[in-house]
Amino acid sequence: MSPTTFPAVPALDRNASAPLWTQFRDALRGSILRGELAVGEKLPTEAEFGEQFGISRIVVREALGDLVRTGLIYKIKGQGAFVSARERDEDFVSTVLGFSDEMERKGLSVRTQVLSQELRAPTEAEARALELGPQDQVVALRRLRSVDNELRLLVQTAVPADLAPGLHRIRLENRSLYDVLRRQYGLRISRAERWIDAVIPDVSTRELLELDAHEPLLRIESIAYGVNGRPLEHYQAQHRCRSSRLHVKTTT
Repeated sequence: MSPTTFPAVPALDRNASAPLWTQFRDALRGSILRGELAVGEKLPTEAEFGEQFGISRIVVREALGDLVRTGLIYKIKGQGAFVSARERDEDFVSTVLGFSDEMERKGLSVRTQVLSQELRAPTEAEARALELGPQDQVVALRRLRSVDNELRLLVQTAVPADLAPGLHRIRLENRSLYDVLRRQYGLRISRAERWIDAVIPDVSTRELLELDAHEPLLRIESIAYGVNGRPLEHYQAQHRCRSSRLHVKTTT
C-alpha cells in the first residue's frame, strides 16, 4: 500500500455528536486492528490524511497523538508515523459484556474450542462463589479462545444448572455463552466482580496456549450477577497478554 492511500472507510459524519478527531481516530484504529494496515507500514502525512478526509491538520494531529499514546502507532522524527505491532486494548474485564461480545464489537474474529462441557457437582470455590448448596449442580465448561487466530484465553466456567437446564447439551463451539444465556434462558448480567493476578502456567496450560516456557499469564476470576442479584456465572480465565492489554475504565 502506498503511504498516500488509506483503506476505504465511511465518510466522517459532520452532524454527529462525536468530534471529527475521534471519528477519524476510530476509523484509523479499526483499520489497524483489522489488519488492513500492516505492522511497520508508513502512514500518510497529516496533510494527505487531511485532504482525503476533508479535515484540518490539527484534527489529524490530535487523532494520531491519541493513537501514539495507546501504542497503536509510533512516530520517527523526520520520517513520519508508522503502524506498531497490534497490541489491543481489551475492555471485557470492566464491562458486563462477554469476551466474544466485546471482541466482535471491535470487529475482531473470535474462535472458541470447547475442551469439556459437563453437568457435575461444583467445586468448593464454585459453590462458594455461586452460593450453591451440597445438592446443587453446575454446567461446567472449559474453553480455549482465540482472537484473529491467536490463542488468547483458557477459561473454566460454571453456571448453576437450575438456571440453565440443558445447557450442558447445547453446542457452544464458536458461540458466545452470554448470548446463549440471554436468548435461551432470559439471563442477563447486571454486574460482575473481578479479580486479577499474575500466574506462571502449568505444563498443560502452556501446551494448550502454545506458550514460551517462561511466559507469565494474567489470571482473571469473575462472579457475574443477574438482575435479581443472584450469582449466575463463575469463571477463572488465564489470559495471554503478549499482543494485548486489559483496559479498565473507572468512574466516580
